[in-house]
Amino acid sequence: MTRIFIRDEYHCGQRDTEAEDYVKQFETPVLFGRTHEIGLLNQAWVDSQSRLFLLHGEAGIGKTALIHKWLHTLQKKHWHDAETVFLWSFYPPDLTQPLQDPVEEFFRYALHWFGGEVATRCPNLLQGEYLAKLVSAHHTLLILDGLETLQYTKGSSENQVGDPRLNVLLERLAAQNPGLCVVIGRKSLAGNFPAAGVKRHALEKLSVDAAAECLTHKGVQADSDKLRQMAVDYGQNPLTMHLLGGYLSVWHAGDWQRMDRIPVLMDQQADGRQARRILVANATELHGKPSEAILYLLSLLYRPVHWDTLEALLSRERGWSLPPIFKRPPQDNYASLIAGFLRLSQRKRYQAILQLRELGLLELSGRCFWLPLWVREAYQRQFKYDWPVAWKQTNAHLMQYHAALPPVTDTLANIVPLTVTQKSVKVTGPFGKLITPTPTTVAEPVMVAETVTPPPEFTEASVYTPHIDLAWLSSITPALTAALPPAAIISSAEINTVIDVSAEPPALQRTDLDKMIELMTQLKRYQNTLHTLQIRTKKYQKQVRQLDKEVQACVVRA
Repeated sequence: MTRIFIRDEYHCGQRDTEAEDYVKQFETPVLFGRTHEIGLLNQAWVDSQSRLFLLHGEAGIGKTALIHKWLHTLQKKHWHDAETVFLWSFYPPDLTQPLQDPVEEFFRYALHWFGGEVATRCPNLLQGEYLAKLVSAHHTLLILDGLETLQYTKGSSENQVGDPRLNVLLERLAAQNPGLCVVIGRKSLAGNFPAAGVKRHALEKLSVDAAAECLTHKGVQADSDKLRQMAVDYGQNPLTMHLLGGYLSVWHAGDWQRMDRIPVLMDQQADGRQARRILVANATELHGKPSEAILYLLSLLYRPVHWDTLEALLSRERGWSLPPIFKRPPQDNYASLIAGFLRLSQRKRYQAILQLRELGLLELSGRCFWLPLWVREAYQRQFKYDWPVAWKQTNAHLMQYHAALPPVTDTLANIVPLTVTQKSVKVTGPFGKLITPTPTTVAEPVMVAETVTPPPEFTEASVYTPHIDLAWLSSITPALTAALPPAAIISSAEINTVIDVSAEPPALQRTDLDKMIELMTQLKRYQNTLHTLQIRTKKYQKQVRQLDKEVQACVVRA
């Protein structure tokens, strides 16, 4: 029976469940124009020579939606004999969750799920190696989403993962893995991977027909030629298509002729400009409405929020005073910002959430919801610019909410490891034997013809005869020899002492290994900083030379 572990935004935290219950609990995402990519993933999964699949694409291109659609496809095909599926998304920390290292959190859950409590005691330096062996013990589909938060963006290590444990895990799985590891990020992952078992694929924009089909699905009313032209004008990005279709469907009943209401942006940032145009148009329609406050609040949260958590954040019992209902205009503070949404009943609050979902500004799964990446970043910047005081107060309220939460219990106790359900798999150990040794090459013996060397002939010229200076020996007096130190007396016990050269060096402790990996991380950080300083120095030198030329030109003109 296939077991699946999920920790991503679509499922609001970690879930340890059976694969048969996966589709029953969560709906299949609607996807357009990704048949080729689904085929590539299926081919990589059934191909025994494919061990690492690197998928990358820009924000909003539909990487996560593609993976979830593929998982539903695999479930209908009985998972292609997969023993286990492990899906993990790396979230940035927010103010409603305990602050912890995302890589440390991943290894803690993965080691426990694949190897049980024994595996969680593995030293930090060996966690990547040990987890790779545990994953390779099963026919595993391992999916790691959101690696762009862990990649270097500049320097000689650009696009590489900063944590050495994760690097070791991916390198070992790329070299030997009976299953498949899928890595998802914005940039193509760089690393010391063998070319044989690694496949890379860049997720491109939708085709014109697929983008037009997406607009039709969202309720835009126009002929096929006009829909195709709209898709081309707005870049054929899946997120942009959803935003455009939601805007026309909700505010203008799907009338494409109302596209003239969407403003034109004159900024110099070309990346995501079409999506930002629609966000500005939606912001104009939502201005002063209760839904706007929820978008501002959720823009500060990077992880999915449960409905109960939102109710607790907005609870009047927390002592966050509300302004009078007829107060005009609203002041720049948290209470004025959130007052409109607080006055709504629970039913109308949920209707507001559903409207934001139809607009494409909010994702909803069960009772959990969150903002897409572009929407969150845009509203976060606008929140800080339009409501600077409320922005600070909201951050303070979120920190107060987190401080008032009860201590987090160990959630690992509720997760049943694979070693319990699948008895045939054994945990590899001990940890000290997990380091992959460097292959040593043994030189083959060379056949040399045997030659007989004649004994040397000693002559008077070839024999060295020492010359003794008798005059110098006669100059040595008893007083001179008395000044010399006495000879050391060596006992027979010291002569017969046997030195044991076979004794093993003292074993490394876990604290020593932790210090080593910390020093390695600091060294890598210092190298990147030095590289950045070198680049800035060259840039400043170039500016100084240019300034000297301008000064000399001014002097000549004068």
